Amino acid sequence: MAGKPKVVVMQACRVGQPVIEVQQRESSPPQELSALRVSQQEAETATGQRNFDVDDLLILYSCFENCTGMLFGHHGSLVIRTLVKTLYRHACHRDLDNLFHVVKGRVRRITGKLRERRPELYVTQTPIVMNTLTRDRKLYLFPEFHGI
Repeated sequence: MAGKPKVVVMQACRVGQPVIEVQQRESSPPQELSALRVSQQEAETATGQRNFDVDDLLILYSCFENCTGMLFGHHGSLVIRTLVKTLYRHACHRDLDNLFHVVKGRVRRITGKLRERRPELYVTQTPIVMNTLTRDRKLYLFPEFHGI
């Protein structure tokens, strides 16, 4: 998998860890990327392999750290449902990074409307997109495929 782009979709609540405030310079990598690099270094020392590539990732997290994601009974996760609907409609003519940002906007809009109606039950959920793809790489699913 070295040299190949990786796509990760994380549907999980990101609570349970104590909040640690760290001052970072603007040029430093995000905490999630730093954690991936630490995991990479640990894996390298444990296995002796050094061909992991954490600089070629496209990750969609369902929510911010220390936030919860919305699940709707039998219908499941709002992020996954929105992602599937968006991929079904637009995967033939948009790249995955663009689609992940579309999902982010739609989930924010839907949860914002739910929060307006019932603020005691809902919070505005904001998915996070992390893109470390090299050389402005674009990833497509079935380009120019328009179904049967």
